[in-house]
Amino acid sequence: MISLDISLVWVIINLLVLYLLLKKFLFKPVCKMMDERSAKIQSDLDGAAQAKADAEKMKTDYEAEIADAHSQAVEITNKAKAQAGRECDLMLENARAESAKIMKEAEKSIANEKEKAMDDAKYQIADLAILAAAKVIKKNVGGDSDRETVDEFLSEVGAAK
Repeated sequence: MISLDISLVWVIINLLVLYLLLKKFLFKPVCKMMDERSAKIQSDLDGAAQAKADAEKMKTDYEAEIADAHSQAVEITNKAKAQAGRECDLMLENARAESAKIMKEAEKSIANEKEKAMDDAKYQIADLAILAAAKVIKKNVGGDSDRETVDEFLSEVGAAK
């Protein structure tokens, strides 16, 4: 029937002892190391997922801040344009008032110059009239009484017009 050989028994015992030794000193540390490695990999994956979620949250926060900053920039720009428009209107109003003032002063100056020119013309006409009269009567006329007479005549002629 079956015959057991002693060497076969020793091989089986050796294999069992070797298996137990390998299990105790090799399989357990290797399994422990593989479990630790698996746990570390899982931890890294969880950390990466958390970092990705944090990055997405930061991205949405930054996009919201950029949109807010853009709206504030538009608001500031609109305020600046409105302020510039008001200042432009004020400057135009001041310029119009200044030009009206300058025009009034120019009109006054023109009226004064016209008046002065008319007075100068009256005196020149008076001098010419005296000269013409002096040549006509052949005598030298030019005293103050003659000038007053001519001024009265010119005043009467000017008032008649």
